[in-house]
Order: sequence, then C-alpha cells, then structure tokens
Amino acid sequence: MSEPAPATAPRVRVRGLAKRFGARTALAGVDLVLERPELVGIVGPDGAGKTTLLRAVAGLLEVEAEEAEVLGVDLRGDVRALKARTGYVPQAFGLQRELSVGENLAFTGRLHRVPPEAFEARARELLERTGLAPFRDRPAGALSGGMKQKLAVANALLPEPALLVLDEPTAGVDIVARREIWEVLEARRGVALILVSTSYLDEAERCERLVYLDEGRVVANGTPAELRARTPLELYRVWGGEPRSVARAARGLAFVSNARADGRFARVEVNAARSPGARAVRAALEALPGALLAEAAPLDLQAAFVDLARGAA
Repeated sequence: MSEPAPATAPRVRVRGLAKRFGARTALAGVDLVLERPELVGIVGPDGAGKTTLLRAVAGLLEVEAEEAEVLGVDLRGDVRALKARTGYVPQAFGLQRELSVGENLAFTGRLHRVPPEAFEARARELLERTGLAPFRDRPAGALSGGMKQKLAVANALLPEPALLVLDEPTAGVDIVARREIWEVLEARRGVALILVSTSYLDEAERCERLVYLDEGRVVANGTPAELRARTPLELYRVWGGEPRSVARAARGLAFVSNARADGRFARVEVNAARSPGARAVRAALEALPGALLAEAAPLDLQAAFVDLARGAA
C-alpha cells in the first residue's frame, strides 16, 4: 500500500491523465498540480469531463497517465490508502436511505474506525453546522433534496479527510441549503484540499482557485481574479427602455463581441483589442436607438467563462 504524501508534497500531480469509455474520450490529457489545501472549483461546459476528473482524482476509476499522484498515491496502482483519506460526494445521493441521519454517520464512523468520543463530537458539530441536528433520527430517505445533500457532505467530512471531492453538491437544492453547504466547505478550506464542481457563478467566485475544463482538457487554471484579468474583454451596461432592442443594435458595432439583455439593462462585451477607448465606447452605445445611459462594469466570471469557451472552440 502506498504511503501518504508528506505535508510539503503537492496534493495532486497529474500529467497526461486520460480516460476513455469505449469510443468516447472523457479526459484527453489533463495536466494539473495542486500544491496545498484550498477550495478549488472545477468548472466548464456540460460534457467537459468534470465528473470524470473528480472520480479519477478520488481513486474511483482506472486511468492512463504519464504521472498521476494524489496524496502521494499512484492512481494507476493500489488506491486503498487514498480512499481512506478521501471524502466523496457524488451527484446522486448514495447513502443508506433506510438508515437514519445518525445511523448513516455512525456507519461511516465505524467504517473509518473513528473513536467513539471523537465520533460524537464530530457528528454533533456537523449536524449543527448543517442544520440537521433536529433530524438525527429521521430516515435519510425521508429527507428533502437539500437535506440529503447536507447529510452527504457531513458524512464525507466525518472522518476529517485530507481530500474532499464533491460533484455538483448544490445542484437543484434551495438557496438556504446551498448557503449552509458552502459555509461548511469554507470552514474546511486551509485544512483539506476541496475539489468541487459547480455551474453556479456565485459559487465559483467563492473558490480560491478555478480549474476550467473543456473537451477533457484543462483550458485555464488560476484564481477567479487571475481568470478575469486574462480575459481580453471590457464589460458595459447600457440602460434603456427595451434592453433586448439595445442589445440587438449593439451587436452591429465593430468592437462588440457579444450583447444580450440582462434584466433592465443590456450587457455588452467589447473586444479589448478593438476598443476605441471607454469614452468612445460609451458614446457609441448611448447613440444606439433606445439607449439612455452606458457605463463601464467590472469584468465578471461569466464573461471570462464565455471567452474561455470561445477560445476552446
């Protein structure tokens, strides 16, 4: 069995990581190094390979690679040592539905040989943090969708893993459950390496690092601020009575990359290389039919992701 990685070693180091399912290539040569405990968002379009990458890193798939070490364990060999130090939350609820909330946690505690005193303290804290304490005796199958996800996260954290892997943990859950799940994750940042896939922009902003996948490859890797800084776009809001009409007209300007209605304003993305300058851009946008006011806006992750998708395409 492989020995755990020393504290100073990279937590994840993969090079040329590939995975195929029959004729379909899910991972086409992923290169990724993650050196310390942090909260890492795995993002990208549907079918980009996010779930496959997370399952591979958690030691749940046979993979091909030039190099593939997670917590000092080679993914191409015996991964039992890795699984013992990893918490995994899949998209589908995978706990025992007939067992109660407390019984599911107790089962996981026995499986990981958590001492009884430590188990009770950890279980109590996790149940309180997730708001599940009043439901400790309720069967897991009788929980709402959001409560099931919170139980899955609490269950994965119970053994205090060095690596926590979560695949779309907040998809389809209510906003209160989403907030509680992220509060739990943020409490563990700096203690464990947390990999979480998400399609929510606000959740991506809360990550310390983002890994953007497309067609089974890492297209970009950096902090949210770094990804925004690399984006060759300027963002403007144009206010007017009919944002859709304003957006449609804006697309006819030579320096505009994209424009669409976004609530009460038109969101306009300007190619930085073709921009005539902020003052000229605002003047051109305010001259559009139906436009009343144009203002520069901070570049957001939505623009960065769209630009990354265009580049990958």
